[in-house]
Amino acid sequence: MTSKKHERLAVRLTDIIIRLNNGERLNIHDLADEHKVSVRTIQRDLNERLALFDYAEAGSSHYQLNKNKQGHLSQAEIRRIANFASIQDLFPEVDRRFFQEKLSQSITVKGFQYENIRHKQREFDRITKAIDENRYIEFDYQKVRGKKTETQLKHHKLQPYHLLNKNGIWYVVGLKEQQQRIYCFTQMNNIQLSEETFVCDPEIKEEILATDSLFFGNRISEIVLQVNAKVAGYFQRRDLLPNQELVRHLDNGDLLLVCKNIHPREITPIVQYWIPHIRVISPVEVQQKMEEGLREYLGLI
Repeated sequence: MTSKKHERLAVRLTDIIIRLNNGERLNIHDLADEHKVSVRTIQRDLNERLALFDYAEAGSSHYQLNKNKQGHLSQAEIRRIANFASIQDLFPEVDRRFFQEKLSQSITVKGFQYENIRHKQREFDRITKAIDENRYIEFDYQKVRGKKTETQLKHHKLQPYHLLNKNGIWYVVGLKEQQQRIYCFTQMNNIQLSEETFVCDPEIKEEILATDSLFFGNRISEIVLQVNAKVAGYFQRRDLLPNQELVRHLDNGDLLLVCKNIHPREITPIVQYWIPHIRVISPVEVQQKMEEGLREYLGLI
């Protein structure tokens, strides 16, 4: 593929990804006309080059992303995907499948904005490489709480499984001494890529990829919430709660939602934000504890 042809392809794919990410419903005939290519070329773009995307609609003429996948990509991530997709034809089929899988699984974005990590791009790439190659990383870690002193910096050795962006903040998820741990990326310093490798546990990997939770201990199997009809549309358009699932629509227009395998501390701040339009139905202890915290807060005013 010539350089100019590659550039045109990258530009076209970038445009398609941006529009999909923005929630547009794309018509392949319109795309073909806009980019001066055949309909078959656009179909190949969507069905092969961008096959890693989760399409809600992938019919003969129209394509649209699943609503839960819209708005999650930054410009940097869009460029990365487009650049890979535009050169993947140079790789054998087995390698293409491998790189597509790594592209979609080694990094997950859950939120609306990226924090600025430009100054730590090398370290970020180092962790991505460690995840791809199942290699240990070592680093010093500084918690947000407390003053930054030598005694509070702790050294860690981790099996990195996943990079996760939650609400604009990057986290590294992995195993330390066979326990699942999560670290804020920007608080990791002196990150070193070890030559020592580990065997990635597929069940743990699947569990980490399947959850929105940032807590790996003291989880509750499920938390049930009722959302008032006045704000139900917001929760239907996008999962605003971690591990959110719709149980049913109630007759009065309210929604009954469930969040599975989650820590209460990830639920209560969101419920408090939407007061008085949402409340915890079960377990009742979660609602009671949140109400006690609010009464205590009001007593201080």
